Amino acid sequence: MLTLASLNRWKAAGIHLTASALVGALVLALMLGLWYRPPFFEAAGGSGLIVLLIGVDVVLGPLMTLIVFNPAKKNLRFDLMAIVFFQVAALIYGLTIMSLARPAYLVYTKDRFDLVAANEIDRDSLAKAKAPFDDLPWTGPRLAGVRFPTDPVEQQKLVMGAIAGSDISQLPQYFIPYDDVEPVTAMRSHPLACTAASIAAAAEGSFARSCASGCERIAVTGSTSS
Repeated sequence: MLTLASLNRWKAAGIHLTASALVGALVLALMLGLWYRPPFFEAAGGSGLIVLLIGVDVVLGPLMTLIVFNPAKKNLRFDLMAIVFFQVAALIYGLTIMSLARPAYLVYTKDRFDLVAANEIDRDSLAKAKAPFDDLPWTGPRLAGVRFPTDPVEQQKLVMGAIAGSDISQLPQYFIPYDDVEPVTAMRSHPLACTAASIAAAAEGSFARSCASGCERIAVTGSTSS
């Protein structure tokens, strides 16, 4: 039977590290499988959250066990319980932050897609939204489009909200099914490779036009001189 007296600090830290790694793997699976499915993981800054998770819950806890573990200590059990308590508290805090910052909606507005986190959604607007945009999804972002209001008062509110830092993509009361705007997105979308090629071609064309213009100015100057 495994007891504290039968362990040394390295074995205790190894057991703690194994348990922490298993919990970390479960949390990572939760993030990638539900809240931050690729490619939204990178888009939502998931890498920073993973570094925080590994640094606090997988590395720091076992390291503290390695430092404090001594079978001869009378209060060893209390020290280990304190480490586990703070580690679990940090994990719960991290999970709470990750759940609040999870991608909730992928909204097409005019000429772009906005990835909106759950904590960026305006709660008053959410209460006014129609289904299925009246809640915050837990299994990945929900596609949506927007319909801009025609009422001058509502338009003025949007303008004032934009000045204050609130975008229409954060206001679910204006959301409409993505199918309603998909034809527009299909007309305006371009493959990424084509976009990159267009940018490169435009840059080369601009350089070529600059060279041609310079040559023309030289030619004109030369003919004028002669």
